[in-house]
Amino acid sequence: MKYTKTKYPNIFTYETTKGKRYYVRRGYYLQGKKKEATKSNLKTLPEARTALAEIERMIENNEFAYNKNLTVDQYWGIYSDKMIETGRWAPDTECNKFNIYNNHFKERYGSIKLKNVLRDEYELYITSLLKSLSKHTVRQMHGIFNALFNDAVTCQYLDNNPIDGIYVGDSAVTPKNKRLSLADFKTFDTSARAILDDYNYTIVRLTYFGLRRSEVVGIKFSNLNLRQDGRYDIHIDESRTRLRNGDKKMKTRSSNRMITLDIETSELLSQAVETSHKIAYKYKMILNKDDFIFRTDFSYCKNENRGKAIPWSRVGTLFRQVEQETGLHITPHMMRHFFASQGVIAGVPVAHMAAALGHSTNYMTAKYTHIQDEISSSVTDSFMRAIQ
Repeated sequence: MKYTKTKYPNIFTYETTKGKRYYVRRGYYLQGKKKEATKSNLKTLPEARTALAEIERMIENNEFAYNKNLTVDQYWGIYSDKMIETGRWAPDTECNKFNIYNNHFKERYGSIKLKNVLRDEYELYITSLLKSLSKHTVRQMHGIFNALFNDAVTCQYLDNNPIDGIYVGDSAVTPKNKRLSLADFKTFDTSARAILDDYNYTIVRLTYFGLRRSEVVGIKFSNLNLRQDGRYDIHIDESRTRLRNGDKKMKTRSSNRMITLDIETSELLSQAVETSHKIAYKYKMILNKDDFIFRTDFSYCKNENRGKAIPWSRVGTLFRQVEQETGLHITPHMMRHFFASQGVIAGVPVAHMAAALGHSTNYMTAKYTHIQDEISSSVTDSFMRAIQ
């Protein structure tokens, strides 16, 4: 098609069967490459000048750098790749978020453009999920999807977030009771002592101090420091899960912390260290300071796993063995809640308790390094007094 210049830069005319039309073309550079923005089928000169002014405004505001017609699925790819590559999603986090997106959002919203997701429709969908899922689960799911839209706004792929601040009502599902009473804890502990040998009881007992099960199986010989008073300080700096096994990473940056054990647990841990070396020797292995302490030697494990570090799932297995004896459904994570609640009841400052659980970034800063041992010991002492 032949375009004829006008006296106005970047505005042209061309002929159609319906008469003269205006065409605007404006060049710009994006990441060092020359691009063009155009608009045609404009009927009047004022319309063409308005269109050109809008293009120039978009160039000035760098709006052509961002495709605002991306679908939810397309932006999920951009967003998730960024989170993984920058290290903000650990393997377990990545797996969890992809499962939620693929199972609850991809089919319904994946092919819809970000800008076309309707707030009212989405809120009704979230309400429908509350019929079969707990409020906590639905809020977690919404949080993941909402974060996608917030990121799109921040990165200028979307002008505003249409689903931010929606109402999440009550669920028809009764929430799980994650509270553990002192009486049930004592019943659990008594049974664990009775049915488990000292080695496996030590694994269970370490969860009493607020450790995640991934952190218990991630303890290495080099993490232990036996103090003059006979108590162990343990530097928690690695966790192991099914997807994160021996990569020297923690769940979060603040998870890196110091805990102090009581005398009884310290004595059990010393015995466990000796037992681990015996297990390794039994299977012709020599353990060094960077090896994980707890080793596999239970009757039903595969031969190729004997002598190796226990899997992340082993902690849960031991808890289920105690559950079969007591009828009490108690999980390792419930022990973290129990540790926190009993510590606070005993008067431990919330900030100190959060630090002991690995929830506070302040605890591990250089500014407070000199008081870590004092805080760790006081938290443990207060907790042990509370459960006597």
